[in-house]
Amino acid sequence: MTYTDAADHSPQLLGALESAIGGYMAAVAEVLLAEEIPVVSVSAYGDVHDPSQDDFEGDVEGSVEFTPAFGRRLLGDAGETGLLWCGVSGWCFFHIPEGSGRSLLDSARWMGSGLTPEPVRVAAFLSEVRLDAREAGSGERPFYRAPHSGPDALLRRLEAFGAAGEGGEPWAGDHHAVARLRSTACRRRAVEALTAEGQEIVDVALHTGELEALAGLLEYVQGDAPDDGLRELARRLARDLTLRARDGVESVDEHREAFSYADQQR
Repeated sequence: MTYTDAADHSPQLLGALESAIGGYMAAVAEVLLAEEIPVVSVSAYGDVHDPSQDDFEGDVEGSVEFTPAFGRRLLGDAGETGLLWCGVSGWCFFHIPEGSGRSLLDSARWMGSGLTPEPVRVAAFLSEVRLDAREAGSGERPFYRAPHSGPDALLRRLEAFGAAGEGGEPWAGDHHAVARLRSTACRRRAVEALTAEGQEIVDVALHTGELEALAGLLEYVQGDAPDDGLRELARRLARDLTLRARDGVESVDEHREAFSYADQQR
């Protein structure tokens, strides 16, 4: 299917672009998760003809969002922080301090490196941001294509990152693909932690309510995570902690079902 620059306002065009943008965002999220960056979601917007985007001098866009704690560690406040991909200017990191009234453009630090750099390059840019969030990249915004133009060419570039092609389902958010990526990354980290060499036994004092809350959170993971291995790790870890609380510190090496399961997964 071919999409014209100015005349095609079809749902098929919007769906194709959102699917491709979502695939690109997911590819970036996968690389960041492998580097233990706490990605929580991605977004994709594919209306290349939306006139309301003219205020931003843009059109289509996507984003990768992180936990609030990540932003606080990075810049020391609870403002809005994230990576935005703009279909006109490529990637930027932005930070809007809480209550500042600043816009995204006021704070954007632009990556450069073209409109659709490889996900590993985006991850490298975030590494630069983590070293110095206020100086990484450039405050000068680049422009790689005109807004609302060339949807065919843009779509082809984005599809190179594994998005759904012609006939694929429109992007439906991060409820499936990114949730699976997060679950897999979490399982990998849990397995590495449980099987690490040279572990010590530590004394941790917990109120009974805190232990109950922790067990409840692990139960939530058992029901919500799309990864079978992560669900089983959560089940066994919850059981280990509950039994150790019942049997005392002497049972710390007896109740290690989570370790045994993790050791099998290596």
